[in-house]
Amino acid sequence: MMTRDITATPEYRQVFAWLRGGDTTPDPEMENRFLELITEAVASRLIINRQEYERMARAYERGERRSRPVPHGLSIKAMIESSGGTYDPAIMKTDSGQTPTMQEDVVVHEEVTPTLTHEAQEPSVELDSVVLAKALKHMAALEEKELTQSQIQCILYIAYGVRLAQKGERLTAEHPQMWQYGPVFPRAYNRLRKDAGDGFEEYDTLRNEHPGVFKYLTNCFRRYAWTKACILVSPHVADGSPWADTRKSNPDSWGTRIEDDLIREWFLPRV
Repeated sequence: MMTRDITATPEYRQVFAWLRGGDTTPDPEMENRFLELITEAVASRLIINRQEYERMARAYERGERRSRPVPHGLSIKAMIESSGGTYDPAIMKTDSGQTPTMQEDVVVHEEVTPTLTHEAQEPSVELDSVVLAKALKHMAALEEKELTQSQIQCILYIAYGVRLAQKGERLTAEHPQMWQYGPVFPRAYNRLRKDAGDGFEEYDTLRNEHPGVFKYLTNCFRRYAWTKACILVSPHVADGSPWADTRKSNPDSWGTRIEDDLIREWFLPRV
């Protein structure tokens, strides 16, 4: 917020000339205007101080969330190795020079390991994938980071698969599809491409109306949001994955549904 330099105003000069014993005597109208300027300047300073306090509080809360220990969950290392790949911790490091795209990825810091179990018991519900994807987007905004489309799709797919394996329930009404670069929820993908919003409304709706799912998705976000998309997706396009089996049955028929039975069977031994 920009504030005016009240020292440059005629009212300021007149009042201080009077205070210093000069001949100029301020009239009532000028006095009132001067007081308004003083009040405005004080209010502006208070607003700036409040904004700085809130910024520092948000930074502290982010640090607390990142440092809070959480139980071990579904491991990227375990998923990669179980798919026949080799886990290399070096590629988990930050690669700050890249620009997020659907095929490229940006990563940021160390792994965290939240539980992927459902903390609160709620009636079974299938949610809109758009709501979940935009909630993830807002979680990232709160951490002052960006998630690529690939990262959002991977986190959403893992959350979907773990829920199927653990509870026998689908997280979203939409089925993931086999796209060229991995499993994708098309509604969520297409909406995020067109919608520049930060997802606050969806985040708030999920938190208030489905607190158990909100906590579960938050844990998934904390576990995977700082991992490169290429690392996240690699076990899910490897031989034997639901995506790969779907591709074998439907060679390069992009957009084919990945069946829940395949997803459940793949995730069951890994959760």
